[in-house]
Amino acid sequence: MSKKFWAALFVFPALLSISLLLASCQSAKKSRDKTLRLLFAGDIMAHTQNFNMADYSAIWDDIREQVSAADFSFANLESPVVEDRPFESYPTFNMKPSYPAAAFDAGFNLISLANNHSNDMGSSGIKATNEWSKEVEMKSQNRVQKQSAKSKDTPRARPVHFSGLTENGQFSIAEFYWHEYKILFVAVTELLNTWKNYEEVNYVPPTKKGRAAFVQKIAGMKEELAPDLFIVSVHTSEEEYVLTVLDSVKKFYHDLLDAGADIVVSNHPHVVRPLELVADKESKKIRKAIIYANGNTISGQRRVLNYDDPTEIWNYTGDGRLVEFEMALDEQGFFALNCSTTFITAYAPPGERSPVIKRLDDNFIKALAEKGEKKNSRYYEARLAALKKIKDIWTWR
Repeated sequence: MSKKFWAALFVFPALLSISLLLASCQSAKKSRDKTLRLLFAGDIMAHTQNFNMADYSAIWDDIREQVSAADFSFANLESPVVEDRPFESYPTFNMKPSYPAAAFDAGFNLISLANNHSNDMGSSGIKATNEWSKEVEMKSQNRVQKQSAKSKDTPRARPVHFSGLTENGQFSIAEFYWHEYKILFVAVTELLNTWKNYEEVNYVPPTKKGRAAFVQKIAGMKEELAPDLFIVSVHTSEEEYVLTVLDSVKKFYHDLLDAGADIVVSNHPHVVRPLELVADKESKKIRKAIIYANGNTISGQRRVLNYDDPTEIWNYTGDGRLVEFEMALDEQGFFALNCSTTFITAYAPPGERSPVIKRLDDNFIKALAEKGEKKNSRYYEARLAALKKIKDIWTWR
């Protein structure tokens, strides 16, 4: 079910109102009649039951309109992408380009390639993934340039941006614009399944020294590149399938905010975790945000539904969350007119092994009951109740 938060000048946290001022722009006089829409999803994975589908586009049908409506929609692509190797599932992943292409067609266009599976296919797999991502970027930009302004009835062309694999020994950074405003996106990982070729991935050692060095790197990017909006994705070194967040991780992410990041989005837990909103005490506006994990957007991790204990931790791996910000501009920069949270779930119809994404809300639960899937209806009702218990964090400065 979607929760909407509306910005107001004087509100209390209990009202869940949000006004998000994220970055200091050099000029806020232009484009003030427009709004920037950002959407953050979680992990895009491909286990055997996912890549054995006949039509990958079917995965995204229920959220396609929502994802494509945003200007930039983020997801973590948890696999190398190598055309000349077969699909591979856990423990070493590989996707063929057709699988992520369906996600891009659905609207995802801000993609992290940095995670513990980045080097599952070795150095050649990293190179192939890098070359593939460059080709996707180029083709998407060409489509944008060729699209006629008069073609209102055709789907809006969207450039796709990647970060996560190094370029000439340096961290890859996606730098692009929304109108005249510069957006910076960098994705890193603190984990790799093998230490071979770690220098080919945006890798941050999960130590105090390593994290401190990355914080300084973010501060340097902020000063040198002067983005109006700075988004940082971290595949964090912490235990999977745990709903709580380590204090050391919270400190690390707050240090990144202090260094210049505006939104930090974390992945690796494979479960939904809190959203933290950092607000200004005086203006009551939320100026920073941390998404501690949006869970799995699509995966095959939850192979069997635990009807007897729907809140057992493994059940969380079949659920995810979409966090959206609709942002406008004032004299200080970006702020959110509103924010919405949508829970999603992986659902396989009776007799099917391959799940598709469904909005996890009352309408979906009611529809299952009406189709005679009463057992499934009760299960997903319990899942929705469990996800609603994950409360947002408010921090006032």
